[in-house]
Amino acid sequence: MPEGARRVRIVCEDRLTERFLSRVCQCQKLGILHVDVAPSGKGAASAWIRRKYPDFVKLHRSKNYQKNLCLLVTIDGDNKGVSVRKLELAQTLADAGIEARNPDDLISVFVPAWSIETWLASLVDGKAYDEHRPLKEDDVVRHLWCDDESKAQTISVAASHWRAGSPLLSSLVDAYAEGLRIGV
Repeated sequence: MPEGARRVRIVCEDRLTERFLSRVCQCQKLGILHVDVAPSGKGAASAWIRRKYPDFVKLHRSKNYQKNLCLLVTIDGDNKGVSVRKLELAQTLADAGIEARNPDDLISVFVPAWSIETWLASLVDGKAYDEHRPLKEDDVVRHLWCDDESKAQTISVAASHWRAGSPLLSSLVDAYAEGLRIGV
């Protein structure tokens, strides 16, 4: 984990993920340098992340003279899961002729499975939810993000529970390990 003041560039699929990750980073004392969100209505957000990932890694590494500069990339697992999504991103680097992530890179890749809503529900409710199906429209938890007020409350509670206990989801276990690379 980097020492001293850390700054992070967040790359993610949607505004809900952006709001949650920004809150987590703030709680963990990471300054937010920049946020890049996939454009809505322009095709699959995961495809945008995969297409742009090599550019973000290249940009991040070009600034390696800046101490404690971090990159946090988040891509939904959807029906593919954590391992496949991470392999897809690694392949985009190889295809672009860019060196794979190494342990010294201050680059974390989070893969919420199925999506960020699964993490939010688990962090708020303290329950393990099925990571192999979408929860976004599930009647049991939809109240957590059905309007702006509920989204704000959910994000606040979920961010305060980040690393507060043992993660109940395998994708969160992976994210906690990945987060150690940048101190989140």
